[in-house]
Amino acid sequence: MIARKAGAALAAGCTMVIKPSPETPLSVLALAALAEEAGFSKGVFNILTTSLSNTPSLSEALCRHPLVKKVTFTGSTRIGKLVARICSDGLKKVTLELGGNCPFIVFDDANLDQAIDALMSLKWRNAGQACISANRVYVQSGIYEKFAAMVKDRTSKLVVGHGSSPNSTLGPVTTPQSLDRAIAQVEDAKTHGARILLGGEKVNGASGYFFQPTIIADATKTMRVADEETFAPILSLFKFKSEIEAVQAANDTSMGLASYVFTKNLDRAWRLMEDLEAGMIGLNTSAESPFGGMKESGYGKEVGKDVAVDEYLITKAVSVGLESRL
Repeated sequence: MIARKAGAALAAGCTMVIKPSPETPLSVLALAALAEEAGFSKGVFNILTTSLSNTPSLSEALCRHPLVKKVTFTGSTRIGKLVARICSDGLKKVTLELGGNCPFIVFDDANLDQAIDALMSLKWRNAGQACISANRVYVQSGIYEKFAAMVKDRTSKLVVGHGSSPNSTLGPVTTPQSLDRAIAQVEDAKTHGARILLGGEKVNGASGYFFQPTIIADATKTMRVADEETFAPILSLFKFKSEIEAVQAANDTSMGLASYVFTKNLDRAWRLMEDLEAGMIGLNTSAESPFGGMKESGYGKEVGKDVAVDEYLITKAVSVGLESRL
């Protein structure tokens, strides 16, 4: 994440101050060490770490500092709105990469093996803790049970464990709050009539915040998993009948980062590219770049030739009058 921000800023000729999350600062510090080893001049790649309690005051000071001309933020929609409000006082350029709650739509004519290969990555990488994770999986009714069985079979082969273990394929969530939220979402789904096809609980006896890879079937829009972004290894399966129903369900969220569609129908694919409310759309694949959303998922773009670098540049219009040679 920091590489895609820093890469564009450096390409534009900017120096930068990076404030990593208090929960995961080590990768940024490692990158700073590599930058120094590579010969970066002092003051080009600057890191400020702080505690969770000091984060609000430090972040506001950075946003308001007169030498800061551009702010890029990745985090929750609630905090992103605060960042935008603070930066608006100085009319500073802002890129906001916020929540996702991304839909993953599978039609009955899709290549199911291709769809599940993509879903395994889009759902389970980083234990579901990515803004572009496939959060809500909508499957057409004719293939629903078959698809659910295939996903369960593939998911059951995941190995939960520490990231340093060569056998691990699914790690922990980052905080105890994330673990509690995952438990609450599963319990809410069960209360509203969902079937738990796999998992649904903490990993007993594990040292850390490990949660079993979980598949919720028969999910409905009344459940928390439909309305909330799930930053955990929880996959929720929703059933739909028609294309119109799928689009309405996919767009029924305040967020609009990415949408994923699997179909062989080219006419349908073109309609969905227009109808789905998302800044990125993956058609029979994932969505990578340019990276950025719409609605309450934020604005601005990261990654991608020209587009990402432009976020760190100012365009000037220059008109020149030349003296006549006559």
